[in-house]
Amino acid sequence: MANIIGTNGNDTLVGSNSADTIKGLAGNDTITANYGNDTLTGGGGKDQFVYNFDDYNLLSDGTDIITDFGGVGQGTNPTAAVIAQVDTIKFLGAGFTARNLLLTQNGNNLEVTFEGVPDAKVILQNFKLENLENLKASKGRSAIGNILFDGQTSIIDSFHVLDANSTETTLRIKNTVTFFNDLDNNITGLDNSNDVVNGQGGNDKINGLSGNDLLRGGAGNDILLGGVGNDILLGGAGKNILKGDVGNDSLGVNYSTGNNLLDGGVGNDNLSVGYSSGNNLLNGGDGNDYLAAYDGDNNKQYDRIPTLGNNTLNGGAGIDHLNVGYSSGNNLLNGGDGNDDLSASGTDGRYNTPTSGNNTLNGGAGDDRLSAFLSTGNNLLFGGEGNDTIYGSVSGNDTIDGGKGDDLLFYYGARGAITSTFNATNNISSITVGTNRVSYKNIERLYIRGTEYDDLIVGSNGNDMIDGGSSGNDTIDGGTGDDLLSYNFYKNDNREGITSTFNATTNIGSITVGTNRVSYKNIERLDIRGTQYDDLIVGSNGDDTLNGSNGNDILIGGKGNDSLIGGSGTDTFAFNSFNQGIDRLDDFKATNELIQVTADGFGGGLSIGSLKTSQFTIGTSATAIAQRFIYDNDTGGLFFDQDGSASGFTQVQFAQLSAGLSLTEKNFLVV
Repeated sequence: MANIIGTNGNDTLVGSNSADTIKGLAGNDTITANYGNDTLTGGGGKDQFVYNFDDYNLLSDGTDIITDFGGVGQGTNPTAAVIAQVDTIKFLGAGFTARNLLLTQNGNNLEVTFEGVPDAKVILQNFKLENLENLKASKGRSAIGNILFDGQTSIIDSFHVLDANSTETTLRIKNTVTFFNDLDNNITGLDNSNDVVNGQGGNDKINGLSGNDLLRGGAGNDILLGGVGNDILLGGAGKNILKGDVGNDSLGVNYSTGNNLLDGGVGNDNLSVGYSSGNNLLNGGDGNDYLAAYDGDNNKQYDRIPTLGNNTLNGGAGIDHLNVGYSSGNNLLNGGDGNDDLSASGTDGRYNTPTSGNNTLNGGAGDDRLSAFLSTGNNLLFGGEGNDTIYGSVSGNDTIDGGKGDDLLFYYGARGAITSTFNATNNISSITVGTNRVSYKNIERLYIRGTEYDDLIVGSNGNDMIDGGSSGNDTIDGGTGDDLLSYNFYKNDNREGITSTFNATTNIGSITVGTNRVSYKNIERLDIRGTQYDDLIVGSNGDDTLNGSNGNDILIGGKGNDSLIGGSGTDTFAFNSFNQGIDRLDDFKATNELIQVTADGFGGGLSIGSLKTSQFTIGTSATAIAQRFIYDNDTGGLFFDQDGSASGFTQVQFAQLSAGLSLTEKNFLVV
């Protein structure tokens, strides 16, 4: 902390990085406060106060107080005496622009801040808003003003402040920044002009007309009309009406206690209400819109304030995104026409902040995505027409109706054992975990992820995907359809490998790892990743993916065109017959791994034990009647010929290996 006092001359005074008190006395002084919350007094003369913002480290000079700032004053023709005492603040740093300038009258003091520049503030003590001004040059007078924006050494960017008693009804100058007074103003902008208008206090009506306008309502109950153009409309704490009209508009209201109306109009619009306690109505209109009724973090990582009101979000025509994350109200979301995304979940990629209200999500026409994933409320989700994707909550009690189309329900993240039911006749079903429940109908496909507990999972009539997890004693019934069962046992605590069974006739199988067991039926495809130990993995009747991971594994694909991946270790790839499909062996190592075949299933005079040298050849077909296995070195195809004669049995491909392997008869084992 320093106490710095200048002279009666033109001084250059520089503060420390602490809270300083600097007095310039008489003369035209330049005062740079640096970091810290400083108190500055220019004294007589035309003084300049320099305020810095460190763009690299995002550090401001703090909150500085100027005790005797000299303003331009009211009107547009200041006297010579006023001009002789006009002070300036020179702001240095990105974001210090006239467009971002915010002026707030707080009692007798005027607070100067900038939108998008955190923690930067200058307080002009005993100073009225109407006395601050940047005036363009006029006849007989050069430009004069109080603020030099970033990079400026003379007054370039003007802004206009209405006198406290002004009742102007139109803006004066095109493409400029205007600050209203605290009266109830009704002011119209200019056509083909990019206006920046700040309503300040009062119940204002601002009509931007055409142009890309920025309208800030400020305190009070304001009406902001963007007009034609890509406009930004920002409401304040009151009850606001914001209408974007034609163009890609951004409409936002934060910290409002009123019931606000936001209407995007035609175009791709962004509408949001944050930290709001009112019941807000957001209409996207035509176009691809983003509508949100949830809090923002306001650059404060732990300051998460929920939106409290009961909000209605209408997407309208187009591909719309509707979000009410971290809301405690009962919200209604209507997607309308188009492939829409509706979320009452409460995750934004950085924070998980569940919604707690009872929300209703209507997808409408189109292929929509509806999510109540993290919600703790009792939600209603209606897919409507189209092929919809719906995410149920694991913490609430949801009712889901997929509607028409081929609809997919996702359910995952449960913290207890799952019990599910399915009625194939009326297509009405449920998923229950403790006191939490999802009741659903008109769902054609399911994706369910199991837990570490003992789950009972029943599929639907469609093509379901069931992820059983990695532990527990589960019972799985895929139901009708082409169903996929996935398990990943790579990280398990049993320190044992997999032992699995499958009955191709009854379509019933099991997978056991130590004390964990999966019993399944009506599963058409498997996707199994093995353990770090020696696994025996048996496929189903469909196209399976079996991955042994670590260990010396035995993989049996069974029927279907399977993908068999041994992983590290010395693995065996087993085939019961030559006519059960073409299995792909992506990582077969000819140096030490085996292809196991059954003598009964393949026939052709094979004997149990090692394959004879005469029974294997490299080429495209058998060239001798003793040859049974043919490896095409160019394509990687592996074929079986039961009699070694093209005129009798036609060779059949039963496996696909990599091309160019050094395959020999020693890579085969007959059992």
